[in-house]
Amino acid sequence: MVVCESGTGSGAMSHVLARCIAPHGQLHTYEFNQDRAESARAEFELNQVQHLVTVHYHDVCGKSRDDTEDTKTTKGGFVGVEKQSVDAIFLDLPEPWWAIPHAAFVLKPNARIASYSPCVEQTQRVCVAFAKHGFHSIRTIEVRLREHYADEVTLEPPPSDPAPVPPSSLPRSFENGIEVTHLKKKTKLNDEVVDESKKNHNNTPRRTMQVARPFASMRGHTAFLTFATAGNKPQPDPNQKEPDNN
Repeated sequence: MVVCESGTGSGAMSHVLARCIAPHGQLHTYEFNQDRAESARAEFELNQVQHLVTVHYHDVCGKSRDDTEDTKTTKGGFVGVEKQSVDAIFLDLPEPWWAIPHAAFVLKPNARIASYSPCVEQTQRVCVAFAKHGFHSIRTIEVRLREHYADEVTLEPPPSDPAPVPPSSLPRSFENGIEVTHLKKKTKLNDEVVDESKKNHNNTPRRTMQVARPFASMRGHTAFLTFATAGNKPQPDPNQKEPDNN
């Protein structure tokens, strides 16, 4: 299995993908920042996954910055892989719509692609680019960091006796000429005298259980994951024509 990823960043996602495709798969990860690319390459060697990961210092979007901080267009794409040879692609880029035409060129028919974006405006442009370049089954899910507080609580059991009857409506009974209230009447049960007024839920054991509830505040930003499937129709090489920023 051949998987491509851009950008590499710290290499955290790269390690996850490498574990998924081991032992015979190959991950091509692309980073436009040279320092981060070299740092990630050293990290892969330290963790002994360099045989699964190939690091490319390259901007797949076809955009780079010169010394004057002006954006200029260069050849992008997923170097090192052939046309319709990739099984899956994961994008974590500020402007992933620039990379989508290149992804459509290298993905196999019916291969999958995923794009991570923190803003819904980015996600909207990603969906438009997917549809324009032959992808289908486009689906976006929102991911939120919402922590839950777990604790052990003790619960009182529900009452098992019927609701008490108002004294005015209780039947009057007499023993030896003395009036006895209904609640204080003693009965004989299993050779034991039981006071009916004490037969309530207090004699039932309490339940202790593990529960969880969400915190009232949610710290952290939202995120959107957009998934799509490549079509069967081969897509053209974007480097052979003018770049498309839609």
